[in-house]
Amino acid sequence: MTGQVLVDSDAFKERFEVLAAQAQKSIYIQAMSFEGDSVGEWLIDTLMASPAKDIQLCLDSYSKFVINDQFIYSGAYFRDEAFREEVKNTAAIIEKAKAHGIKVKYTNPLGFLFLKYPHRNHKKMVVIDEKVSFIGGLNFCEHNFEWHDMMIEMNSEEMVQSLSNDFHRSVTEDDQSTVNELGDTKMYYLDGYRSRDIYKDIFKNIDEAKESIQIFSPYVSDPLLSYTRNHKGDDVRLDIVSPGINNKNIFKAILTNELMKGYFNFYEYQGRMSHLKAILIDGKKLICGSSNFDFISYYFEEEVVMITENQEIVQDFIGKILQPDIANSFLKKSLGGKRSYLVPLLFAGISKLCHVVASVINMKYLFQKSDV
Repeated sequence: MTGQVLVDSDAFKERFEVLAAQAQKSIYIQAMSFEGDSVGEWLIDTLMASPAKDIQLCLDSYSKFVINDQFIYSGAYFRDEAFREEVKNTAAIIEKAKAHGIKVKYTNPLGFLFLKYPHRNHKKMVVIDEKVSFIGGLNFCEHNFEWHDMMIEMNSEEMVQSLSNDFHRSVTEDDQSTVNELGDTKMYYLDGYRSRDIYKDIFKNIDEAKESIQIFSPYVSDPLLSYTRNHKGDDVRLDIVSPGINNKNIFKAILTNELMKGYFNFYEYQGRMSHLKAILIDGKKLICGSSNFDFISYYFEEEVVMITENQEIVQDFIGKILQPDIANSFLKKSLGGKRSYLVPLLFAGISKLCHVVASVINMKYLFQKSDV
């Protein structure tokens, strides 16, 4: 397998436009968020211009109800004309895509009174012409495209088949919880708490680290954080790179509070929000994909995660992400003082609630499957 790391949205856009224009057979795209702004319009226009015969777009139903991180059934809809126009345009360009022959599927309905809201399909992937595939963190909306992020391009028929199979299973809502072994790479298809045994296989890479563990994510939390603290070797350096400008500040508060325990280096990424997620083990093994490595992903979300020892991709990540991001980060020091007890109590309460809700959802899933 050959591949490369595409840093930020401009690099992905440039590459995707070239490949979409060359595609003859198929383009499959999956994302959690899609919005009727300039990015959504760009994507639909690019797809409509492609000669590919089979074009499919799989979106989470989250995008039917949340635009620009705001519920469409809220006061903002009535107060903000621009917001109303974007909501309307989202529906309009989806209909335009369908009229052109593009198949659009919304998965994971939120259910009555949004009772199914926690269970989201958080995967981001692109598969083109049975030749090229991408995974990473990009959603198709302006604010996400403005954030620091990455997509990893992979040129491998085995990888295309693996991702394409999962894409079609998502479209039919036949969600899987499994691992595909592809030579020097493993693909993990995760379904929240149902995949907790598979998560153990991901976490064991922490135990195997000999020199360093470097975590990149805006939303680092348990179970990864506690697992790493309790399982990494004493001589293994732990670096966590997370943005100073964070759209969910509770995670920044968790890391700042946890820093006082002294078991990791906190590199605070400067200048803008970083949505990038990856774990590098000993500079040789890369864990990356759609998961933010947070409690929401662990308990509720469908994710795609790759663990690869492909050195072309690993070294590209080191040169394009690790080194520049560390250089663009402020090494935050623990100044001592008293740790906040409110933050861990709040977080523990949220985590416990997630555990209970996820257990109920998982029991319902098993019950439904037993009836089939």
